[in-house]
Amino acid sequence: MTKTSIPPATDRDRGSAPDSLVRELIGRITRLEIIVGALVAAVLLLLVLIEPNILEAPFENERTLLFTFGGTVLAAVALVAMLWFRVPAVVRVVVLVVPFAIVNWWLVSPYFVDDTVDEGFSTSISQQAATAGETPATPATPEDGGESVSGSVPPATETPPPADPESTGEEPSSTEDELATPPPANGPALLGAGQFVGLAGHSGTGDAGIFENPDGSLVLRFENFDIQNGPDLEVYLVPGPDQTSPPEGSIHLGALKGNIGDQNYELPPGTELAPGAYTALVWCEAFSVEFVGATIVVG
Repeated sequence: MTKTSIPPATDRDRGSAPDSLVRELIGRITRLEIIVGALVAAVLLLLVLIEPNILEAPFENERTLLFTFGGTVLAAVALVAMLWFRVPAVVRVVVLVVPFAIVNWWLVSPYFVDDTVDEGFSTSISQQAATAGETPATPATPEDGGESVSGSVPPATETPPPADPESTGEEPSSTEDELATPPPANGPALLGAGQFVGLAGHSGTGDAGIFENPDGSLVLRFENFDIQNGPDLEVYLVPGPDQTSPPEGSIHLGALKGNIGDQNYELPPGTELAPGAYTALVWCEAFSVEFVGATIVVG
């Protein structure tokens, strides 16, 4: 009887073992998974074609890079583990696709969905800013015995009351009275205002103003506000001009109510603002990146 000897495994045979394992794992991927993966890829491609700015989101900072590529690596490891342990294909699809869909809806939907709010207020930034700016800008004529006015514009709350017509014996001009009329004494007074600018590649416009109510409480108001939407946006009032992050000492005013429209944010009770510059900052908490900011100078 002839004995058949089995040749020892060569280095080449041993080197092909990992390749065989990879081929075996790939072979366990079912048609269902291939179809679902193709559909997901097609949807993402369509969204990118509609809104190309989506491609910039993963590269905004280190945290977005870690979130995007770290999540991709984690999903790949989970897929290999499930293929190795022969987890059913349906379970693999659910485990991978459901979290992927939830996370991407949270990240991508703001690019396509606008949150519009319209909160009323008893006065407006434009009304009080115009009053504060136009009153001192109208010089008195020599016939009135006055002097021309120059220099900085005082806050609306410091505008002197108009002269009593009876004491001068002159009939007041209706136009001059309309321009010189200060805000009602029993209403909010504008302490300072500024305009929003986009930050870190984000777009945004609108006005921001800080009002003081008769009871001393403070309100930060946005008007004509229109910015690019995003996930997990928060509002901060930051000491200093042109701030791009909320350091210690910033006042957190809560989540952004909407990326479009007029809205009010009450400062914490007892808050006192020293004269100087502040930044109304819209900040993405999830990825630690600035969206828009407006410098407000409180007189």
